[in-house]
Amino acid sequence: MSGIELFIIVVFALLIFGPERLPEMGRTVGRAMREFKRAQDSMEAVIRTEMYGKDRESSPVPESRAPHSARRRLDDDDDEDEEEEE
Repeated sequence: MSGIELFIIVVFALLIFGPERLPEMGRTVGRAMREFKRAQDSMEAVIRTEMYGKDRESSPVPESRAPHSARRRLDDDDDEDEEEEE
């Protein structure tokens, strides 16, 4: 949303609701958004628990073995290159 669009929305809200009710409506919208976010976080935690059996944040990240195996493969390739040169 660009600045001009936001400005137009604020002007219309000011004209429709008036300057006395606008702060109250802003607080109400803020509370509603906070409550929605809280419910969303709660639902995500329930889904995560059901899918993984425990909180995903508390589970350790599995160690990747790719760098070690890639290094071993590169070492093997270097040995083959040395044999070809001889």
